[in-house]
Amino acid sequence: MKRDIKEEIEKLLENQGYYPLTTMLWNSFKFTQVRPNSDQEKQMNLKIIESNVKDRKGIYVYKNAAAVILYVGKGNPLKTRLKSHYSKLSKGNSIRRRDAFFQDNQGTLTIFWLEIEEKEERELVEHLLSYLLKPKYKKWRAI
Repeated sequence: MKRDIKEEIEKLLENQGYYPLTTMLWNSFKFTQVRPNSDQEKQMNLKIIESNVKDRKGIYVYKNAAAVILYVGKGNPLKTRLKSHYSKLSKGNSIRRRDAFFQDNQGTLTIFWLEIEEKEERELVEHLLSYLLKPKYKKWRAI
């Protein structure tokens, strides 16, 4: 009997509580990720991000209002990575692929995040979730 690697990965992540995104380990918040109209608006939105994730280390997933998974990433701490993505909106039109992706995918998002302390575990879970969730932005060409 042929084993299905995708099913095996799903089981592994389900057993750890990492999949699906609706398990009790995941946290989430709605966030309007659009280019700010003022520095005051930008600072207010950066505070919203910080108040939700604080200095935690872990994994995050961006999902848009149409339920499309946009991005899977990791952060140490999470607030730094999420604030970095938001700040890309204030740049002019960018030729950098990741910057352009965030500029092109603005709107109301749900940001899911999961605290994972260990660096190696964060790396592995990020890759496995990317394999399962098939985000619109793919960091690795193999998924």
